[in-house]
Amino acid sequence: MTHHPVIRRNSGYCHCCRNEVIFESTHDWLRDYYKCSVCGSIPRQRHLQYILDKYFQGWDGLAIHESSPSADFIRRYSGDNYSSSQYFPEVPLGSYHQNIRCENLEILTFPENHFDIFITQDVFEHLFSPATAAREIMRVLKPGGVHVFTAPKHGFLKFSRCRATLRDGNVVHLEEAQYHGNPIGDGRSLVTWDYGSDFEFLLQEWCGFPTVTYVTRDPSIGIDGEYLEVFVTRKI
Repeated sequence: MTHHPVIRRNSGYCHCCRNEVIFESTHDWLRDYYKCSVCGSIPRQRHLQYILDKYFQGWDGLAIHESSPSADFIRRYSGDNYSSSQYFPEVPLGSYHQNIRCENLEILTFPENHFDIFITQDVFEHLFSPATAAREIMRVLKPGGVHVFTAPKHGFLKFSRCRATLRDGNVVHLEEAQYHGNPIGDGRSLVTWDYGSDFEFLLQEWCGFPTVTYVTRDPSIGIDGEYLEVFVTRKI
């Protein structure tokens, strides 16, 4: 068994498990390797929950939906107020597959004004029509509700670009195919968009509401690394 030396280690407070912990990484790519010793969370997950704790106190008592969760960090504090979904292409929307609700962000089956908080973590870069999804999420949020989410935003990219699209039901690659991990299916999720400096402007154009971007670097709460922005779009 290969042993990887620890190159980063410090104590601090984890907002995902709400414990005093040790954060450590065996790789200089902190985004995926700078983990909590108790819950195994990574920086973007901790950043999202830090934003919820700091700016949306009492969030765990609100009506929350999370699309495509890869961990239970939101659910474990939310009780009956929490629901989640995954997208299964062969399953009718709104029905359940192995006790998991099937939803497509581009055609949500929920009624209007239904949730206080809608959460997506590293999902928007895998959508063929993020504009449609942004509008759908705003539709199902209550007035004053928020979409709190993460997605990689590339600082070197001035304009966002589509990497893959659908034509007559077939995937057409506009850039070399790139995949990220997926908690379901074959474990691979096609990257369909690279977001650049215009991302927040695109979001407002797509859904009609402004987006606030939070940037945090604080090792004492295990938040450091690349692509850690948390975006919040509020339905005004």
